Amino acid sequence: MSASSAILISLGVCLFAATLEGVCAGKNVKAYFASLRWPSYSAPLWVWYIIGGVYYLIFFFVLYRILRVDGNSVLRLFVLGLILFMMVVNGLWNYVFFRAKNMLLAFIGASLVPILDLTLFICLIQLDTVAARSLIPYLLYRVYAVWWGYGLWKHNRPVKSQI
Repeated sequence: MSASSAILISLGVCLFAATLEGVCAGKNVKAYFASLRWPSYSAPLWVWYIIGGVYYLIFFFVLYRILRVDGNSVLRLFVLGLILFMMVVNGLWNYVFFRAKNMLLAFIGASLVPILDLTLFICLIQLDTVAARSLIPYLLYRVYAVWWGYGLWKHNRPVKSQI
């Protein structure tokens, strides 16, 4: 695939995923963030925007690299499908967290995603080591994200009423 086609497709996928994220999160993100009790190691909202930007830069680069790999091997097609699936799941997670306000389900979902992350990393090692290495900051972030999600759920669990 040509470089310009790979750029356009990668950009389109990232724009689609970011739009899905925004639609699923809704309009009350700041207000909802302000209403939560945070673990001491939580990043402020502005840092989450930076994390989101870096996420899209990484996945844009990985998509670009994979689209530029010659041929239509099964592994290449699997990786492209896995990335699309992961980005859609990431967008839908925003619905669970921001609209449904289900911290437990958001934590459980975020705790299962590292299985997909590691699968992607292992496949990328076989397909394109540069793309695999570029995923490392994201993988390190995922460790923090699971830890943060647990802390957030723990600090915001519904209080059982005493009858």
